[in-house]
Amino acid sequence: MQLNNVTLVDRHNRPTTMTRVGLRSIFVNDGIQVDPVGVSAVTIFTRADMQSALGTATNNKGLVSGTPLMQFANINPDGGLVSSVHSASFLPSQYNPTSTGGNCSLGNCGSVSGVYRTGPGELVVVLDGTLALSGIGGLGGSSTSIKNGASAVNDYVDIWTVKLSQDSEWQVLVNEFSLFGDTFFSITQPLTLRTRNSLVNKRIVLGSKIKLKIPTEITVENKDIDSSITNIFKESAITSGAVEITKLNEEISLPSRVVVEDFAETSSLVDVTSDNTLLFTWDTANLQERINSLGGGAATGTYTLRVMYSLVDEVIISPRFPFIVS
Repeated sequence: MQLNNVTLVDRHNRPTTMTRVGLRSIFVNDGIQVDPVGVSAVTIFTRADMQSALGTATNNKGLVSGTPLMQFANINPDGGLVSSVHSASFLPSQYNPTSTGGNCSLGNCGSVSGVYRTGPGELVVVLDGTLALSGIGGLGGSSTSIKNGASAVNDYVDIWTVKLSQDSEWQVLVNEFSLFGDTFFSITQPLTLRTRNSLVNKRIVLGSKIKLKIPTEITVENKDIDSSITNIFKESAITSGAVEITKLNEEISLPSRVVVEDFAETSSLVDVTSDNTLLFTWDTANLQERINSLGGGAATGTYTLRVMYSLVDEVIISPRFPFIVS
């Protein structure tokens, strides 16, 4: 998962206390991803404190009560709260972890402590364990800040205060995540890993917009490695990846291989699930135009896909997996 070309660890990929954790929330209505009208804040509590956090509302924005460990919100330079998800402050380009660490007193909360819209119905905040992260403590102005307290191994909740439609009331939606410490380990010999990929999708109808699914099996071949370390690789070892899609032509008047999606183009568009499955959403609505620009012939036909990802100290490029666009 990437935000403004910065790699994040998804909440389901066993994030540690010292990583940039992408806390994503996806909003769906009648089977379609849709944007809420507004997000006033995303507040972090321990899971044990969730009930008290949800006790009462403190103002007409429906904000939860209690003392948060971290709070994300979008603030104007003049200190006013920005809640509309289509405002400029929600753009992914506003995320900048090379800024001054999110010191709200300097007006930099939005650079690392904001809420960002990455696509229709998809919003994310970044709990950054690599920075001395500060959040917005008092939503009345940007001069009030709190130091991130969600920095220990524990179970947490992220509570989103949202307005789902123009006429609806503000309400809170609760997600859960955990920060781990067991992904840090020490071994006395180099790890020898074996991977095996496959492609679930074998046939795609032209014009479809579909998630290409590439499961990854990871085997630790060291015989004397503890099973607890082996289980870490089974659950989540890949945090980001990229795909390459190539069209194959048999006609001698056409190039034999035409790359329609390359690794560089897709590196920020691939998601990874908690079981190391890589997902790439491929929209074929304009595929024919793309292939025409490359001189590749008809959009229907045989394609191949391969994936690239990092695993410990290796960069893995899979074999090519064929599939049909019809």
